[in-house]
Amino acid sequence: MATVKLKVEKRDDLGKQGAKRVRASGMVPAVLYGEKEATLALAVDSHELRVALSTPSGSNVIVQMDIESGEARAVIREMARDPVTRRILHVDFQRISENKPIHMRVPVVVVGESVAVKEGRGILDHAMRELEVRCLPRNIPESIKVDVSALEVKHAIHVADITVPDIEILDKPERPVVEILQPTIYREPEEELEEGAEVAAEGEGEAAGEEAPEAGADQSAEETKSEK
Repeated sequence: MATVKLKVEKRDDLGKQGAKRVRASGMVPAVLYGEKEATLALAVDSHELRVALSTPSGSNVIVQMDIESGEARAVIREMARDPVTRRILHVDFQRISENKPIHMRVPVVVVGESVAVKEGRGILDHAMRELEVRCLPRNIPESIKVDVSALEVKHAIHVADITVPDIEILDKPERPVVEILQPTIYREPEEELEEGAEVAAEGEGEAAGEEAPEAGADQSAEETKSEK
């Protein structure tokens, strides 16, 4: 997993109004907790934070913090954004220890191309975009790659099929991560109506053909009676 460096400042201006003042100054309010240490209220430069999160790993990084009292290593647990502007409003950092396993969600990356999809016989369904893992911080992968080249229609790769060295995957083993679905054939309503009309016409023709012999039979019976 990528490691990024951030310079942070302790902040004493707390509460909602304090957070607003921090944002107005170009900083992002944050907290750092965990490892049985006191929770710290922090402020992070918004530009530096955006640069730190611009790696391919996004927010799935280890953060090396330079704090006034020393250094700390952490991961991002929560990050609140403005729903419209996507501006980062608040960040929760959790301290980590190099010798203690942590839980992380790691993105799943699909590699290869299924022959069934290439030939138009199937549709790829990427059901799980992340997997929850437990491992030491140094073993956290940037992503978990899943090769779908050998997948055929109605086949799937489940959580139980995925193994990564030094990592325990915590999601339910039976859950499908990716699978190849059989396409549903869509028929236009006009085509269905035309077929229905053809079937109805054929049915009427058969009915008419069945009634004709009965009429002939009645006529023969009447002629037989008159001869007698």
